[in-house]
Parts: sequence; C-alpha cells; structure tokens
Amino acid sequence: MEYLFLIALAWWIREFEPIQYVLIWLRSKFKGETSDYLLNAFDCIKCLTFWSALAVTWSFEKAVIASFLAFSLELIYEIWSRKK
Repeated sequence: MEYLFLIALAWWIREFEPIQYVLIWLRSKFKGETSDYLLNAFDCIKCLTFWSALAVTWSFEKAVIASFLAFSLELIYEIWSRKK
C-alpha cells in the first residue's frame, strides 16, 4: 500500500496544475542546460516517483521499487491504450 501512495504522490505532483504553473514559470525564469535537466525530471513519472519516494521514505530500496512499479504501470497503460 505504501508503494501505491508513493506512485500516487508522484502522479499528483506531475499532474497538479498549480505546480505545473510554477514549473513553467521556473523554466522561463532560468534558462540553461542544468535547469532543463532538473525541470525535465518533473515530466518523467519514473524519475519523479524515485525522487519523491526517496524524499518521503529515505529508503533507496523503496524508491527503486516504487520507480519500477511506476515504469511498469506506465508501460501497461501504453500497451493498453494502443489496443484501443
């Protein structure tokens, strides 16, 4: 159940519009390669799940497992949406 919470937290951070407005503002404010790499991590559900799980649990193992589960769910969703 904890892994489900961690994936849901990452999804919420990625999809919540007020956070997206802040990220868009940060992109326009800070131009450069380093800021692009950091801000692109918020677009990748696997990266965001890993870092948010690591920040919440302070457990590398849980962060890796949550990230792998997010990757698996994303892959299943992509395969399912192609069959439609």
